[in-house]
Amino acid sequence: MNREEAVQRLRALGLPSGTYVVHGSGALLLRGVVEHAADVDVLARGDGWHRACSLAPVQRGERDAAVRPWPDVEVWDGWLGDDVDALIDGAELVDGWPCVPLQEVLAFKERLGRPKDRAHIVLLRTLVGRTGAPETGPAGRSRQPAAPAGRRRR
Repeated sequence: MNREEAVQRLRALGLPSGTYVVHGSGALLLRGVVEHAADVDVLARGDGWHRACSLAPVQRGERDAAVRPWPDVEVWDGWLGDDVDALIDGAELVDGWPCVPLQEVLAFKERLGRPKDRAHIVLLRTLVGRTGAPETGPAGRSRQPAAPAGRRRR
């Protein structure tokens, strides 16, 4: 999927602002760091999760539940033990789309250590360094912190 396709899918999800964040390769795609991603992972809470559940059946994973409204979009209620509320509240807006900061994407990919993430890890280490991400991505996409919203009900 390319950036335009990802944006179309995110629009079609119709998740309320402050209730979701894009993680993983999707966050890289929206920033213009990569040109293609196999899928887009979205973390959702509260009204965002309820909206996602209205789009497709909920599938239980080993740790978290997911909704797959399209084969290349997954909306998750958890993220392998990470604090979803903190990730959503710490989102950076990239052209209006809430994305997990690059430092968080890097930490996640390093922690999992999957072979498929190796190229992204090298790229992210170059972009992020260990002191912080640049104010704009390689394609000049605008970044700004997202406004915090209410906590997810547990």
